[in-house]
Amino acid sequence: PKRMAHWWVSRGPPEAPAPPYGPTLALQRSIFALDLEMTPDYSRGSGHYQVTSVYGGPIMCFDRDHTEDPRDCTSNELSQPGFIGDTMKLVAMYTASSGIEDTRCTSNNTKGYFTIAEVFDAIVEFERIDRPKTADCNHFFFEGLGRSINDKEAFVIYWGS
Repeated sequence: PKRMAHWWVSRGPPEAPAPPYGPTLALQRSIFALDLEMTPDYSRGSGHYQVTSVYGGPIMCFDRDHTEDPRDCTSNELSQPGFIGDTMKLVAMYTASSGIEDTRCTSNNTKGYFTIAEVFDAIVEFERIDRPKTADCNHFFFEGLGRSINDKEAFVIYWGS
């Protein structure tokens, strides 16, 4: 069988235990890509673009051991817990001409977890705010969530190209 080594490396072994707070193994076996609309940004020179719209692509799932190609997630998979907690804080930090700036968004619920579909909806909403600030149009494949080094209650989104 074909191995998808890139995803294996970025996501870790599939048998790792689920955290008491944060992303679940089910989320680690899910991927999607952002669909970015861009316009040329001539103020920064040729070849630069500004993100004008952000949409989420279809959510794909891997089998447990990542040995098969991703496939469309089922409605049952999308309803599985993707993030444990009543609050999910997302943060991105970057350097701007005025210094270090950040984007922060907090999502809340009362059931103790966010489904995979809810996590991806929150990520897309976050990116609609953050992407136009950063002009990053090259990294749009979701690779996971990780703890922020500056705010231990928040998570950063890992993007690949």
